[in-house]
Amino acid sequence: MIGRRRSLNGAARELELLVERPLISVVMPTHDTDPGHLREAIGSVRSQSYPNWELVIADDGSSREDTRRALSRAVSRDARVTARLLERNQGISAATNAALELCRGELVAFLDHDDTMAPDALLRVAQAFAEHGADVVYTDQDKLTPGGRRADPFLKPGFSPVYALGAMYVGHLLVARRELIDEAGRLDPAYDTIQDFELLLRLSERTDRIGHVPEVLYHWRAIPGSIALGVDQKPGVTDLQARAVNAHLARRGIEAEAVPHSIVPHRLRLRPTGRHERAEVSVVTIPSGERPASVGNRGAGRSESEYLLFIDEDVEVTDPDGVEELLVCARLPGVGAVGPTLIHPDGRVSAAGFAIGLDDPAAPVMRGFDAGADGYYGALACAREVSAVGVGCLLVSRANFDRVGGFEEAYSRQFADLDLCMKLREAGLSVICSPAPRAVDRTTEARRRSDFDVLDRALFVDRWYERLAAGDPFYGRGLSREAADYALPPFGVDSLEVAMRESAR
Repeated sequence: MIGRRRSLNGAARELELLVERPLISVVMPTHDTDPGHLREAIGSVRSQSYPNWELVIADDGSSREDTRRALSRAVSRDARVTARLLERNQGISAATNAALELCRGELVAFLDHDDTMAPDALLRVAQAFAEHGADVVYTDQDKLTPGGRRADPFLKPGFSPVYALGAMYVGHLLVARRELIDEAGRLDPAYDTIQDFELLLRLSERTDRIGHVPEVLYHWRAIPGSIALGVDQKPGVTDLQARAVNAHLARRGIEAEAVPHSIVPHRLRLRPTGRHERAEVSVVTIPSGERPASVGNRGAGRSESEYLLFIDEDVEVTDPDGVEELLVCARLPGVGAVGPTLIHPDGRVSAAGFAIGLDDPAAPVMRGFDAGADGYYGALACAREVSAVGVGCLLVSRANFDRVGGFEEAYSRQFADLDLCMKLREAGLSVICSPAPRAVDRTTEARRRSDFDVLDRALFVDRWYERLAAGDPFYGRGLSREAADYALPPFGVDSLEVAMRESAR
């Protein structure tokens, strides 16, 4: 009770500081919902520390009398709850759209009929919209087991447009401006089962102001029929996902194709369509033992090609179409550099990009993971944004390379490649780690140790101190900082969230 009172008092103080308090319409479609689960879902809205909300329910032709009775009781007990009873079952998108017609709020939050929100969910969302001028906001999430236990927290990266093409990672809680949802045409019934994912793609075509609240504020119930229970619960989802992404790529005029991953369900991979003219690519080999920055700059200076591919002599790209695989990501809008996941000869990951601002200034992501696995929610199976990729294999356009001044030659052995990526990101460009092509890294541990240079490390930290202190935008803030291996800290995510909120006050 003491902890709860302290939490309520803290929320009250934060609410006082919130200048803008828009009405948030929580939209919830229902259909033959278990009354107990429905009461918990509605109760989680009524328990919000943020008071300016309405709950708009559209019942999609339920045949269960106990579901309808539960809805009637909820409406009678709270004037902020509205229910629209549809005469026949029309599907989740149509039901959600029916609820949207009744919404009065400036913001719309999507809540499934058997899930729940954390008590501060809408407060955190309102803060994000007010502080960052966002048009769309999403939060971290976890799952509710059939026994009601919270499990499997998913600590998401900041908005990652390329990652969103391969994995339905944004998920819940999703909140957007109602005006933007209306402009996008609301939900499309042709994409029922992935309707919120497909809507996000259309929203992202209209705004890039998409924010992330790095706290677990949504609890997704894992029950039979829900993807939360297992990827086999809704067959055909991956094909529908590919259809949605390809429609999105076509609308944006992007010459790439999304295809289902050959092994991992609900994951897509990008491949070239063949409509591009062949690009000229110069390969610059970095010999072991040399200074990589100066070698890279000299090689670039001797080339007039459109693209530069820097590759360490200890790295072998084994796919015959390897360059084309990298080019498909390099040609995406706003991309500055691309590198593949580097793999040890034994099939373990050497580096799937680099994360910054952990206990080390830069750490290889998922080193030691099985390269053929999904990784952390598709982080190995899909192309995705990262803070940096290494010069072991790095593709960059000449225009972007020249734009940021190439490699910084003040670095003797290390960090020039990561520094280049940081400069590209500072220029507003993204850095992508791709699961393809297969790139085998034969660098020995002895060479890694000999390449370490304390002065290079100090220079990197000095040049990018503020960025490092802010943490990696593509690596969950609640994850352990010892290594970029997506491990939770020993004391758990909930304790860390409390500590982060307290330190932010």
